[in-house]
Amino acid sequence: MADKTKVGILLTMFLLFTLINSNPQITNANSINPVPIEDPQIGKNSNAYLPVFYPSTQMKKDFVNEISQYAIEANKKWGIPASAIIGMAMIESGYGTTRIAINANNIFGIKVWGYSPSNAWQLQGQPDEDYEAIPVIANYGADRKIYDESKRRDNWYRAFDSYKGAVDYLAGGLLLNQRYRFAKTNYDERLKSGWSFKNASKYYLYDIANAGYNHLGGEYYKNKVGLIMDQWDLYQFDDERKFIDIGGHWAKNEILFLAEKGWINGYPNRTYKPNGTLTRAEAAEIIRNFLALTSTNESISFKDVRNESWASEPISLVAQHNIMNGTGEGYFSPDAILTRAQMAQTFYNAGFYSESATNELNSFADVGEDYWAYIAIETMKQEGIMTGYPDNQFGPNDPITRGQMAAVIYRIHSKGLDR
Repeated sequence: MADKTKVGILLTMFLLFTLINSNPQITNANSINPVPIEDPQIGKNSNAYLPVFYPSTQMKKDFVNEISQYAIEANKKWGIPASAIIGMAMIESGYGTTRIAINANNIFGIKVWGYSPSNAWQLQGQPDEDYEAIPVIANYGADRKIYDESKRRDNWYRAFDSYKGAVDYLAGGLLLNQRYRFAKTNYDERLKSGWSFKNASKYYLYDIANAGYNHLGGEYYKNKVGLIMDQWDLYQFDDERKFIDIGGHWAKNEILFLAEKGWINGYPNRTYKPNGTLTRAEAAEIIRNFLALTSTNESISFKDVRNESWASEPISLVAQHNIMNGTGEGYFSPDAILTRAQMAQTFYNAGFYSESATNELNSFADVGEDYWAYIAIETMKQEGIMTGYPDNQFGPNDPITRGQMAAVIYRIHSKGLDR
C-alpha cells in the first residue's frame, strides 16, 4: 500500500511539474487547482475548468494588452465588437490560465466533438458531461472520479497555434456562422440607431448566448462578461477613432477632436502617445492634413527624404507652401524632433495670426530679439496660441509633445485662424 501511495505521489508531482513548466507564467503560481488524475486526495473534477493558478495584476494587464490588439484587428475585419471578444477571453480563459488556454491556446473554450478529433486537445479530469455515461476507473468520492477518457467525446477543445489564431477563428469563423450571424446584424443596427458601444456590445453577448454559445442563457452571459467589461472599460477598444492611452490626459478633448477631423493619427496599436515627442516628418503630415494642402506643381525634394517614404508627399507639400522648410544644405531632417521654436515658426509661416508681433515685446527671458524665431514666438504668444513656462521661459529648444501639437492646432482652429 505504501509503494502505491509513493507511486501516486510521484505521478502527481510529475503531472503538476509538467503542467507548470508547459507555460513559464505558471512559475509564479499562487495556487494550484488539481484534478483527480493529478491528485486523487484533494483533486476535484470541477477544478478542470478553473485557472491552474491565479495571475497577478500585471499578468492580467499583459493579457488584456495582447488580446486587445487581436480583437481590434478582428473588429476591423469582421465587425465583431472588440470589447466582447476581450471580455469573453478574460472570463473563459481566466486571463490565459486555464488548462485549455495553456495547452491549446484556446481562450474561448471552443469544443470539437468526437473521439480523438484532429487539431484538438483533450481536457482530462472534468466531470461526466457526455450524453452517455463515461466508465469510472477510480472513485475517490464526490467530485473526485477518474474517468476512462478514451470513452469521452465532450472534452476535446480546438487547438490553436496562438491566441491570435483563437481570436481569428472566433470572430472570423464561429461567430459569423448561420447560428450567430444575426447577433452582428443586431449589433450594427443598434449602433446606427444611437446605442452606446457599451450597451450594444453587452446585448451582442446576450444574443449569442441565447443562440447557444452559453448554456446558462443571455442574461447570465451578458451580466457575467459585462461586469468585467465594465471593470476594465473594454469599450474603449470598440471605437477605432478613440485612442486607448489618453484617458485623463489634459489634451484628451483636443486630441479626440483632431482625430475626428482626420487631422491626426495614432499608432497601429490604437495608442496616440500624447507625451511622446513629434518628428519633423510627423509634424509635416499633421499640417498637410490640417490644411488639406495640395500641390503647387513646384518640384521640391530633399537629400534625406526618399521618394518611397511615407512622409515624402507631406514634406514636399509643406515645403511648397513655405510652411516648413529644410534644415540647410538640401536636408529636411525628417526624423529630428520638432522643437517649440520650430513649431512656432511653422505656424507663423502658415499665417496663423491676425497681426504679426513687433520687436519690442520681449516676453521671454530665454528668447532675445536676435533669436531666429523671435517674431514667430512672440506672435504665437500674442495670439494666445502658445504660452511659456511659469518662470518666464519659453524653452525654444524643448521638444514639442504630440499632445501639445494637438492642443495648439485646436486653438488655431477655434480662433478661426486657419480660415
